[in-house]
Amino acid sequence: MKKSVILIIIVAILAGLYFGYKRLFPGEYRVGEDEIALRIKLNVQEDIGLIVYDYSVDGHDQGGGVSNADKSLIRHDDELITTWNRDELNSSADKVSLIMKFRIITEYTDPNFENIYPEEITRWAEPISWDAYFGKMYDIVITGNKTEGYTVKLMTE
Repeated sequence: MKKSVILIIIVAILAGLYFGYKRLFPGEYRVGEDEIALRIKLNVQEDIGLIVYDYSVDGHDQGGGVSNADKSLIRHDDELITTWNRDELNSSADKVSLIMKFRIITEYTDPNFENIYPEEITRWAEPISWDAYFGKMYDIVITGNKTEGYTVKLMTE
């Protein structure tokens, strides 16, 4: 009888720890109410150095990008998440008009604030645009290769 009570207590403690962990560290990113999130899914033929993007939010031009902090290449099948909040986008509206133009830097090079990279390792994709609502995540898929170029597509629901 004592062993079964101890076993029940242990199982209850482990279940509590498991659900507490899942609540504190959910497996999937959840976008905040004051954020716009991009889930960038790579489906390219080779690993790449950086993803750089120029974007315009309601007519205001900005730039950014993604690289690995350890200077390794971004894997050809990685999934990356980037976010902006209302303050970063200087908006109090429910949505913003967003235009993005992506550049794939085919080799690793140190990121810089000017977002200027050698032409021989830079591949441009056609821009995408949409009305982006705060509190939502948008899926963007990048396909292609460094020889034929890259395509960026906004996946719609």
